[in-house]
Amino acid sequence: MARYVFHKQRFSDKFGVSLVWFAFKFKAARERYNFKFKFAFTNTLSKNFSYGKKIDYEVIGINGTKTETISFKDEEVKYALIQLHGGAYVSGYNDTYRKVAKKYLKTNRNLKVFSLRYSLAPKYPFPKALEESVELYQYLLNQGFKPENIIVAGDSAGGGLSLALGLKLKEKTIPLPKAMIAMSPWTDLADEGESHKKNKEKDPFFGKGTIPLDKFAYTGDYDLKNPYISPKYGEYSNFSDLLMFVGSHEMIESDTLDLQDKIENAVIHEFEGMFHVFPLGFNKMASSREAWRIIKEFINKQMRD
Repeated sequence: MARYVFHKQRFSDKFGVSLVWFAFKFKAARERYNFKFKFAFTNTLSKNFSYGKKIDYEVIGINGTKTETISFKDEEVKYALIQLHGGAYVSGYNDTYRKVAKKYLKTNRNLKVFSLRYSLAPKYPFPKALEESVELYQYLLNQGFKPENIIVAGDSAGGGLSLALGLKLKEKTIPLPKAMIAMSPWTDLADEGESHKKNKEKDPFFGKGTIPLDKFAYTGDYDLKNPYISPKYGEYSNFSDLLMFVGSHEMIESDTLDLQDKIENAVIHEFEGMFHVFPLGFNKMASSREAWRIIKEFINKQMRD
């Protein structure tokens, strides 16, 4: 059974949670939110984004799919981290995820981050994104990265895709990465988890009054319980070490918690009262700061072992 850690809500989190509720529940407020807080979240992939003078940036192509890479200049690259972004498989890589990539990079100066711009549904439904993830992982192996020096990290749909990648690698008998990080992973597109009903009134992102997730844009006619679509239904023996985060008010809370009995070498951190992918609040909230402290500790422990 996975190790479970529950974090009580911090007072400073409540203001951030209130802002998110206000923004998502009222259209006019949401428009103001996007304007005033675009420094914290944006859907834009800008051409002039700067990581800073100390970071090398490159875009590589693997079988026609672009991957952005960043690493510290004048530092030896020893480890690789594959970043799989969220967005319900229909929204693309953007400047917010570039900030996430930089947060991962700053956890270890010998790390190189590979952010996959996987193909999006509905134009490219399942299994396209999964195939591209496998291709990127195989590329890293071909470049000389050993599996024990690779971490895969994703949030929301990207978190589910990370787990699906691990399951697919197992099926192909390709050595798995040393570890994975999943923030609020979308693992149950069949919507059978208890929280899909229990938290309907609590979740500002996907709860009552919001636009439902369009899972069929990605899945098409495939079985929703296909483990490469809904990794909750997969088999996890001999899996990578796994670090997971979830907020107690998420509609897809059970997408994480239901994996407790399936993955022995997992650690699940649940944060009271927090919303979907709350670590993307970066330094704005205490729970976000604590999540990134845990992530840094986890990455460096994995790279030492």
